[in-house]
Amino acid sequence: MADQIAAASQALALVPSTAFSGGDMAAEFASLKSKLASIESTQDRLAAEFAALKEQFTELNTDKGPALEELDKKIEALKKIVEIDQQRLPARLHNSRCTVLNKGLKAPVGNDGKPLANFPATRGEFEHITKERYEGILKAYGLPIKGDTDAKREAVRTFAGIPQDGL
Repeated sequence: MADQIAAASQALALVPSTAFSGGDMAAEFASLKSKLASIESTQDRLAAEFAALKEQFTELNTDKGPALEELDKKIEALKKIVEIDQQRLPARLHNSRCTVLNKGLKAPVGNDGKPLANFPATRGEFEHITKERYEGILKAYGLPIKGDTDAKREAVRTFAGIPQDGL
């Protein structure tokens, strides 16, 4: 709006001062009136376009549509996964230093944010638990349950950060 007023002012400034010589005042007045009407109609058109754009932006902000809502849900789910993984880092770091059988292990938090109750207490216990218990741990963490006992042990070992040093 301000740009239009400035443009109108510049247009009026370009009108030569000799135009007001007093000869045909009615013609000069009609010319200026025509220019002013043109400027006003342009301002009205721009105001309408601005109002339409403002309405479109308002609709975009309020009506996200199903695709954007689904994307927001996926982003929130991924955010929760990252937060849980960050909560698991201290336990994994602790477990990475467990190189002897009697060294205590820390259970990484589950998907509910709490440590697993049936997680082995020591490295020695971890190495000698049953296939069913490995399966329970894998299931609790939402990991795939595939393979024999050794494969399941390795999957839990990798997830919990327990080193593989040939014990």
